[in-house]
Amino acid sequence: MEMGGGGGGGVPVATGSSPSALDEPHPRLETPLTSERFPAVIAIQKQFLNSKRCLCLIPCGMCEGMDEFAERHRQHPERLGMAAVAVGADGQAVGFVQMSMVGMQSFDERLFHKVGPGEAYIESMAVLDGNRGTGLGKEMLSWCEKRAREQGAAVLTLGVINGNPAQRLYERFGFVATPRSPCAQMVSCCCLTVLFGRPYGCCDAAVGVTLMHKPLA
Repeated sequence: MEMGGGGGGGVPVATGSSPSALDEPHPRLETPLTSERFPAVIAIQKQFLNSKRCLCLIPCGMCEGMDEFAERHRQHPERLGMAAVAVGADGQAVGFVQMSMVGMQSFDERLFHKVGPGEAYIESMAVLDGNRGTGLGKEMLSWCEKRAREQGAAVLTLGVINGNPAQRLYERFGFVATPRSPCAQMVSCCCLTVLFGRPYGCCDAAVGVTLMHKPLA
């Protein structure tokens, strides 16, 4: 699942430009993820998730804290090398992306999307508000593609909440929608409404999640 989106994965990268952000030195990508960056990563995720409401009531940012996040990476330390943190000139984290491959997911992550053989899944990607529209989202996608190829993946995938303007970024980057059955789409719609409410409007006829893929072969 995207964050933004990036959803678990999970990938809320806006498409507009911010003049003040463009005047700043471009953030660098830092990898692998280290425990020192855990608090900053959780803060980035919470900024995005708190705009969503589990059961249309509870801010989703309350669902995972430091202990749960650390335990997830303790159980699957290989996830650290599949993550990157965007760090600004002041040393502060301004963006985060996490991928997973077969064997790297916990039970709850597999409920959103079960990664298959040869697949690298962008389960979470988010950028802080003041750094959106600067090209950082595209840079993180490029890093994901490079890392996926290094790991021998044949396809790069992500899930995006319908109505999220970041979907245009993914399409420009070469992602295409993966066909899904009406039944799968209905389940997606129900799960999304329960977990995230209606983040892009109560009248959005396309509510649900679109799985997208980009072949790497």
